[in-house]
Amino acid sequence: MRRGLFVDAGLLLLIPISIVGFSMSIESDRSTYRTTQTAKVNDIATTTDTEYTNDDANDNLKVQPMDFSVSRVYRVKYSNTKFRTTLDDDYREERLYRYVPGSKKANRTYSWSKIKAKVGKRVYVDKKAKVYYREDDGERDTEDFYRIRTSNSNKAQKYWVNEDAVEIDD
Repeated sequence: MRRGLFVDAGLLLLIPISIVGFSMSIESDRSTYRTTQTAKVNDIATTTDTEYTNDDANDNLKVQPMDFSVSRVYRVKYSNTKFRTTLDDDYREERLYRYVPGSKKANRTYSWSKIKAKVGKRVYVDKKAKVYYREDDGERDTEDFYRIRTSNSNKAQKYWVNEDAVEIDD
């Protein structure tokens, strides 16, 4: 019985020593081998919309991308709503999304031709999302997104759009 315990204890002691010895031999062998490693970039999905900002020098409007990457969004609040509205004149400047921008790492965007969009097209809104995000200068800001569908049926395909894409009565 004691002999079995000594064998087990010896094996348990031998395993870590062999691991350390093996790793040390690998370190010493590395100097003789030339290795190259390429860094893999983990691209977190970035979703951009555009916004117009006033250029102070010339009083011109400048198009600036709005970044809704997952790392910038720190909270999304959803609320139920139900109303019918139309697409705004500037809907082409926005995008159709599968999820609220910044809420998922992989968010698919769709073309407006997918829903046969045109100015004044009727859409049905059933949810609102308020996205809280950090800007480059560290300030916090919010954007509203609405979940729309082109049919009155609840089974119709739903898309998320920025509030600028639809006519919202305040």
